[in-house]
Amino acid sequence: MTSYDPYLLETMMSQLPFLRQVREYVRSLGLQLSDFADPSMSRFTEAAARRVEEALIYGVRQPSGRGLQPSEEEVISYPLAMALVAMLSSPKAVRRFAASEAERYGRILSTIAGERIRDVLLYLAGEVLGVEAQAEKPPYEFRVAVPQYLRLAVGLNEPRWKLVNRMVHRGYVYVTRPEMITLVKNGLEHHIRRRLEEMGRVDVPQFLEPYVERLKKILEKMEWRRTGPLSRLGPESWPPCMQALRARLLAGEPVSHFGNFSAASFMLRIGMTVEEVVEMYSQRGDFDPRIARYQVEHIAGLKGSRTRYSVPRCSTMQTHGLCIENGRLCGGVRSPMEYYRRMAAAKGGRNIDRKASQESG
Repeated sequence: MTSYDPYLLETMMSQLPFLRQVREYVRSLGLQLSDFADPSMSRFTEAAARRVEEALIYGVRQPSGRGLQPSEEEVISYPLAMALVAMLSSPKAVRRFAASEAERYGRILSTIAGERIRDVLLYLAGEVLGVEAQAEKPPYEFRVAVPQYLRLAVGLNEPRWKLVNRMVHRGYVYVTRPEMITLVKNGLEHHIRRRLEEMGRVDVPQFLEPYVERLKKILEKMEWRRTGPLSRLGPESWPPCMQALRARLLAGEPVSHFGNFSAASFMLRIGMTVEEVVEMYSQRGDFDPRIARYQVEHIAGLKGSRTRYSVPRCSTMQTHGLCIENGRLCGGVRSPMEYYRRMAAAKGGRNIDRKASQESG
């Protein structure tokens, strides 16, 4: 678009604080990192720390303020939150924060109605992400130049994002409105991550040390949850994809080779024995206990190369058509084991068998 609705820019600035206009506004205030040491700025410091904390713990942070109304706290806390993430010197924190912010922006974009969303998406694509995109007529409301499409689609592993499965005409890829939101959201995640990586290491001023220590403890706790002992949960607490695979196995229905591998690796990771896993496959018409045991022991790292295989990530499950409702039911997790660990934490149990824990997910 060539001109922008002032109200639109105002509301975008409050909820999308990485925009150039926001950076210029914050710069015009003349704020330095040391200014946040003043007690009068404590609400912004707390908001920034809470912003990072929620991203680390929950993955998706809820919007502050009411709807799309301008929020000074949202705008001013953003650069400080970025600095706090940089102070953690943790690639995991960078990934979690970038993914959390991008997911939240995606949800905001999904709530903007009418023609306004088209202008917002074109603005973000062109002004923030440097992508050549143009408006089109439904059902494909946008077209994106092929090179930029490939950049925005990095990491989107579902078959529908592959260029061979897209409608391409004269150097442009045609996409629907929901697809454009997904592409922009994915682009924003990489944009935020890149900015954090460019910041490099940031020294921790004394007044921020308690906040940084608190965030580091959260990271340490998350690492313990990732590698520490898990409770054995019933199938009703398994991620939807694994529940579906289990139901098909018990019904003796055909399951792909990758589906069998995924189910077996998951069951082993949560502490089921080789015997229990083999029993799950006994309803298959071609069941051979000797072959089944060897395959399960191979996945467990007891045979062959002695490599203990990890559970495939959600993106890989999607690629193989095993994800349920495109992950809508899973709360934004990135692996089945992450879902399982969240359920274990929610149920408060962490006192069984360490061999269930070695999953990097």
